[in-house]
Amino acid sequence: MTTLLVVDDELLNRDALQRRLARVGYRVLTADSGASALEIASAQRVDLVLLDVMMPGIDGIETLRQLRRSRSLSELPIIMVTAKDGSDDVIEALDAGANDYITKPVDFAVAQARIRTQLTARRADPLTGLPNRLLFMDRLNELIERSRAAGNLDFAVFFLDIDRFKVINDSLGHGTGDELLMGIARRLEQSLRCTDTIARLGGECTLARLGGDEFTVLLAGVRNAAAASAVAERLIAAVSAPFQLEGREVVVSISVGVVMADARYQRAEDMVRDADTAMYCAKDRGRARSELFDLSMRAAAEERLRVESDLRGGLERTEFRLHYQPIVALADQRLCGFEALVRWQHPTRGLVAPDGFIRIAEETGLIVPIGLWVLREACRQMRAWDSEFPECADMIVNVNLSARQCLHPDLVNDVAGVLAETGLEPHRLKLEITESLVLEGTDEVIGILTALRGLGVQLGLDDFGMGYSALSYLQRLPVQTLKIDRSFVSGIQNAGNVEIVRAILSLASGLSMDVTAEGIETADQVVQLRDLACGFGQGFFFNRPLTYDAAREVLRKHQRATGEQQRVA
Repeated sequence: MTTLLVVDDELLNRDALQRRLARVGYRVLTADSGASALEIASAQRVDLVLLDVMMPGIDGIETLRQLRRSRSLSELPIIMVTAKDGSDDVIEALDAGANDYITKPVDFAVAQARIRTQLTARRADPLTGLPNRLLFMDRLNELIERSRAAGNLDFAVFFLDIDRFKVINDSLGHGTGDELLMGIARRLEQSLRCTDTIARLGGECTLARLGGDEFTVLLAGVRNAAAASAVAERLIAAVSAPFQLEGREVVVSISVGVVMADARYQRAEDMVRDADTAMYCAKDRGRARSELFDLSMRAAAEERLRVESDLRGGLERTEFRLHYQPIVALADQRLCGFEALVRWQHPTRGLVAPDGFIRIAEETGLIVPIGLWVLREACRQMRAWDSEFPECADMIVNVNLSARQCLHPDLVNDVAGVLAETGLEPHRLKLEITESLVLEGTDEVIGILTALRGLGVQLGLDDFGMGYSALSYLQRLPVQTLKIDRSFVSGIQNAGNVEIVRAILSLASGLSMDVTAEGIETADQVVQLRDLACGFGQGFFFNRPLTYDAAREVLRKHQRATGEQQRVA
């Protein structure tokens, strides 16, 4: 039931409004002062406030200002009640954050209409016009109560999230992102209205936008998991066709989490939480798919929350460490540089490899500060080693950039700042991006990479050939290095893989790029790659990723060997 708070120091005014509003179905709370109103609003759920302007003590305008410090116009509509229509009180109230006003003596029909308008606006998403989170949760709570009373639990909640929406929004702009959200909303509406699968269910349906790129569907009449999965697949298919946005074609996908009604659910929040958990499971299993919630997912979600919390603490406590994997020239196995690889020294879990935290860091945005720390620490360490090992002062350090880092608006300035701060010569820093990133936002990415090249840093394309097709973009990319993925190196004894490696090397040569093979584990692989004229390599055959002390020892041996060669010469 919708709860209103009537605030007026006059008892007769309060009682009259309370009785008439209660008669039309509202739950009505009353307060005789601004101080009392603030106390009630902080302690209880209030959906709308009718607030008298003229009151002793804390007047209506000051009460309004204090309420607005914690509740926005959309979160808590406030209608001012004033005895002076068109007065300065009205202007001051609207400037202070009032949603509307009514005048005394109160015309109840007008007051009721304005209350209804504010409550309706509060329950609609302003971008898409769909029901918002508040209305969706109210409808779900009502359906839960009705279904439990009737013993008929035949409905489902679907949680939809746009895959890689952050990349689209950052690369094409927020205006285009909003246009995409509106287009997706219309397609989902049409799908829910028109599909035979949904029509056969014959139940009530609510499509809502919770916020950002998240949508939810409440659908009654869903009697089993097969029917729910069929609906989810239709929703996924509805979004899969290309969108035409500002003259360009954009292809997106959605991941869907589904939760079936169950007697254990007594609150809407719990069903939505579990549908959200299932959606993240769908993303983890490849995106553009649906997953039905089961209880094992909740434990995984709780672990995910623990990792996210620990990551934030790890940043504050500087728990991250760099390991350094040597990169060598295959012709003579001379050390040429290192790839800096991040590890997390967790206080209870020990040393955590990247696959234990990078995906969560990427999804939460923590990858940006973590990546900046990696960049700064790698450059700082190279400069420190320059002083200790002057014979190695021409070596390069490779640092990986994630998709989210690459599209962050401060990236170029951050790189420039780190180079200036550490004093590392720009050409000794090589930033590696993945091939898939190029395809997610080509024009935007090329612009960022060009700006980075303008700083003098080198650029490399990691995991080249891994199931994507960046060939059409390769000649436009300002990169100097291709890295052959380890899957081709590990199978280089097979004729097919040899030809793929040969083709990559030929392509790189034609574009004046050098090539590094990663994942080298055997002497035979070294020989084959060298015979194919691959310039550089890294892998366990040469060294695993090394701690600071172990990398320092490798540098000491390299400097000693370099000095001996110079003396012989």
